[in-house]
Amino acid sequence: MHCSRSDAFPTRRPPGSLQRVATYVATLVERIEEVLLASAVLLIAAMTIANVFCRSLLGFSLAVTDEVAQVSIIVLCFTGLSYAAGKGRHIRMTALYDMLPESARKVMMIVITSVTSVLLFVLCWYAAAYVLTVHRLGGISPALRIPYWSVYLVAPVGLFLAGVQYALAAVKNMTTPGVYLSFTRADTYESDDDQPAECQPTDCEPDREPAE
Repeated sequence: MHCSRSDAFPTRRPPGSLQRVATYVATLVERIEEVLLASAVLLIAAMTIANVFCRSLLGFSLAVTDEVAQVSIIVLCFTGLSYAAGKGRHIRMTALYDMLPESARKVMMIVITSVTSVLLFVLCWYAAAYVLTVHRLGGISPALRIPYWSVYLVAPVGLFLAGVQYALAAVKNMTTPGVYLSFTRADTYESDDDQPAECQPTDCEPDREPAE
């Protein structure tokens, strides 16, 4: 029995390489999102506590509190958009989608994630153009004394990360069996952790008195 050239010299499969690259990108994007979200929440908490301390004990309020809260909320909004996409937690309308077979749902999910990714990248382009316009016009915040363009820069960054998340979801659906809402979340109604634990027969059956 002779082995063919393709068997003797196996080639590397592009989907496998693409899957590894996508996994690395997904991990990197998730770390960036977690750092931004955690920093924004901690900053809001720290400034709130500091403002209460100053107002209650020292008799004055911090002028930068409102601006810090506004900046942090902007960060939470646009970064949370990407983070929710990565976790498959965005609101979806699935009345017709749920009635389709798995093959049709997979094709539809690839189309949905691909189109959404393109739209988010387009929005990122327009947001970046707006940031450049604000940069040319100048202007700084009255309390923090930081340029307005640096605050608005969060918008294109968040939209770009969200576009990457949906692109990763499309890659996951194209290279992996099954249907995925995101790169890490499969399209299921409930996770195994949400399912009630199965009881053993000895635990479920009521105690019976031994027959005399």
